[in-house]
Amino acid sequence: MCKKLYLKIFCLLLTAATVMCLYDGGMKGTVEAASPEEAEVTEEEEIDEKYYQFVGRLYAIVTRQMHADAEEKTELARSLDGGISAAYDVMYHFYFSKEYKDLKQSDEEFVEDLYRGCYGRESDESGKAYYVSKLESGYSRYLVFREFLSSNEFVQLCRSYNIWIKKILLKNYVGHLNGMTCICDDYYDLDEDGNLGWCYKNAAKHVRCINEQLFMSPTDYYIIADIDNCYIEIFKGSVGNWSLYKIYPMSCGKSGHETPRGNYRVTGHKSYFYSHGSLCYYATQWNGPYYLHSVTYNYNGTLQNGTLGKHISAGCIRLEYSVSKWVYENIPVSTPVKTV
Repeated sequence: MCKKLYLKIFCLLLTAATVMCLYDGGMKGTVEAASPEEAEVTEEEEIDEKYYQFVGRLYAIVTRQMHADAEEKTELARSLDGGISAAYDVMYHFYFSKEYKDLKQSDEEFVEDLYRGCYGRESDESGKAYYVSKLESGYSRYLVFREFLSSNEFVQLCRSYNIWIKKILLKNYVGHLNGMTCICDDYYDLDEDGNLGWCYKNAAKHVRCINEQLFMSPTDYYIIADIDNCYIEIFKGSVGNWSLYKIYPMSCGKSGHETPRGNYRVTGHKSYFYSHGSLCYYATQWNGPYYLHSVTYNYNGTLQNGTLGKHISAGCIRLEYSVSKWVYENIPVSTPVKTV
């Protein structure tokens, strides 16, 4: 009797275990079989169809390839979710590829290909002549390529393919209320319609350089003034960990009165001073007679010359009134000022 009972219990347990294994195996098999398909569908759904169209047109226009590599096309299309800066990388991929170089396009053909690829249209006579003459005078194809991508016409083409500007957000955003973006190594203010505005040429290079070369400061700030391109960058942080905090246009020394270049430090502040018939507010001294100060005013306090982005001063660096005031109130003595 006991043997029969034990045998019956053993059979019941064996049956239950078999059912559970079949159930687990079936469920497991279902998940494993379905997951790759579901993942593939999800992955495809995440890529905007217009991104594929943007990439596809470049195969046809630039490298003249009728059949694109599916994996490469998908990878390039997926990257366009990164916005305008990603579109720059995709464009570079085509215009400086081996396939394009093998076409051996003349300078005129290269410029025509840029118009078609970057602007989506044929060239105009004067524009084409301008760029061809630049190439013939020794300007590199890369620099011409950069000029095409640093234009609102390229921005508008990207928008038509749902490729949007990704804003660079500064910790202190006063003065850049509509946002900023980076194309190539240049930063741009954006206007209220999302178009490119003021250009801070090569600003990204300074941002990389300050951390790569381990610039040091005894304060929490570091100032870089780009004399050639007329803008100032104010960084906040510490060695190896600087972040761009403010960036603004400036005016500096005219021919014969050039702003000195080198490594200096803030040595003092003046709330105002008079010079050459002008009144200057909120002056921050960084090299003897050289200051960061406001644009110039008449002695009665009315604006005399508010121009920025030009080489017009006697050597000092001029800033918009509120910017010079912020520098005066916040940048301590001993803060490094590097003029390049």
